[in-house]
Amino acid sequence: MCRNEEVTQRRKKGRDGMNYRKMQRKDQTDAVAVHTQKGIEFLERIGTFAKERALIEEEYAAKLRSLAKKSLGKKKDDEEAMKTFTYVRSFSNLLKEVESIACQHEVIAERLKKDISSFVQAKSNQHRLSRKQCLQLRNQMSEEGKHAYAHALTMCNEAQQLHYDQLLPAMLDRMKNLDQERIHDTSVAMSMCITAETDVHPIIARCYEDMKRAVGQINPDHDMQMVVENLKTGYARPGPHGFEDLGDPGKVIESNGNSQVDLTLKRGLMSGTGKKDKSATIGVSRKHSMHQKLFGGREDKKAEANGEYGSLPPQQRIRRIQAKLVELEKERDKTQQSRDGLAKMQQVYKDNPKMGNAADCDGQLIQYQREIDALSTQVKKFQKMLDETNAFIASNGGSMNAGGDTPTSIRSASSASGSTQALHNKSATLGANSSSTPFSSPPFAQNNGSNNGHSHLAKRESYSDDHSMTSSDGGRGDSSRGGSGSAAIRDEVYEECEMPALGTALAQFSFDGGTEGTMKIGEGEELLLIERDEGDGWTRVRKLDTKMEGFVPSSYLKCKWYPE
Repeated sequence: MCRNEEVTQRRKKGRDGMNYRKMQRKDQTDAVAVHTQKGIEFLERIGTFAKERALIEEEYAAKLRSLAKKSLGKKKDDEEAMKTFTYVRSFSNLLKEVESIACQHEVIAERLKKDISSFVQAKSNQHRLSRKQCLQLRNQMSEEGKHAYAHALTMCNEAQQLHYDQLLPAMLDRMKNLDQERIHDTSVAMSMCITAETDVHPIIARCYEDMKRAVGQINPDHDMQMVVENLKTGYARPGPHGFEDLGDPGKVIESNGNSQVDLTLKRGLMSGTGKKDKSATIGVSRKHSMHQKLFGGREDKKAEANGEYGSLPPQQRIRRIQAKLVELEKERDKTQQSRDGLAKMQQVYKDNPKMGNAADCDGQLIQYQREIDALSTQVKKFQKMLDETNAFIASNGGSMNAGGDTPTSIRSASSASGSTQALHNKSATLGANSSSTPFSSPPFAQNNGSNNGHSHLAKRESYSDDHSMTSSDGGRGDSSRGGSGSAAIRDEVYEECEMPALGTALAQFSFDGGTEGTMKIGEGEELLLIERDEGDGWTRVRKLDTKMEGFVPSSYLKCKWYPE
């Protein structure tokens, strides 16, 4: 029993050994075929990589170009800023270089798509066909061997020898050559991928250099100077405040508050009852225009002549006018050159009629001359505006150190005495009604240069019943013209009534109003117009809430006058 089991085990081991030897003798064509298939699939993976890489490059280039165009902008303000500021110009150049980089990425995508992808596809098809042919040949050889073995068993050994000695090695050599060629093609495909990218590296490097060069062109000093040129106004620095003498306080104590020596007709001083006027800080006069309105006289109203760009400050107006002049002159020169060229062509036609009809040029020459005349008229117009603006700046001091922010009517020293004289001359015609007539006097002092070397204080005057005028200088009054000294002084002061509004105005800019006679206003503030601009660039206004009055630059206001 045990012997039978031993025989059975030996037979089983013999069969296993035969199977193992059969497996050892079996060729590896299937393994080679699988390896070749994997190699071809790997080559196709290279092609797929190149194709997807091309899509990514195209998408990246498109988004990069879109970002550059979106950041560049096409507004007119951006174009003007690009001409003015270097940092805007540099950023624009940087975006252009980014567009160049996007173009290079499109080149990479194009080469990956056209060259590498098509190359890999063609080679893969070729290798698949060759592999298929080899496998078909192997199958054919197997079939032939099978039939030969079936029909001629005696020829088996010879066929087997032929198979292993000649046919099979030849086929394996072809498979080996095929695999070597496939590996070489894979290497070429990878190299082409790298070359496609490295070929554009110099161009990208130049783009980066141009970007650095564009950034290096930023000039902070130039840009800051352009900001200063664009924003400076040209208004001069306000002058010093004049000293205003309100008289000797002792006189008020001695006369129990009834002394009229230091009382004046201007708004804001003490009244006969000893109470301070509510408008003590808001009275402002411009020469004696107030007296002219109340008592008659010359009222020459100069029309506002701000002209084009009149809402701008003087320096900004000059800059804009100069730029407009340069533009007009360039256009005129260009038109003149076109006319000269056409005139030469007409002369050529006259000399040689075969080349053309000279009469055809007459209409265009006339049109050119009209354009030149129109441009010359515009140049003269803007040149006149420039001269007027320069004259305005010169008349107001011309520089920041000349005190040009103060209105001419307020700075004038002679206006004080002129207003007083006009007031005295008009008092003779008023009669008994003079006590109720409102009037104002200039609120600033006059420096006459006295003999003792000190400045005289401004004379302040008041009317009595008989129209006599008492003046004070440092607290002492002179004798009255029509009365008998201090007995003729009345315990009464005539306050100035509120002037009627001539219209409304809206402040377009803020104004500090640090000079005497001027008033601080805020942007967007609504005001009442009290006096028109007399040609000196200042308009008298009144605030709606505080009733404060003062002068502000006319160019800062948007006026709406009431119909007369």
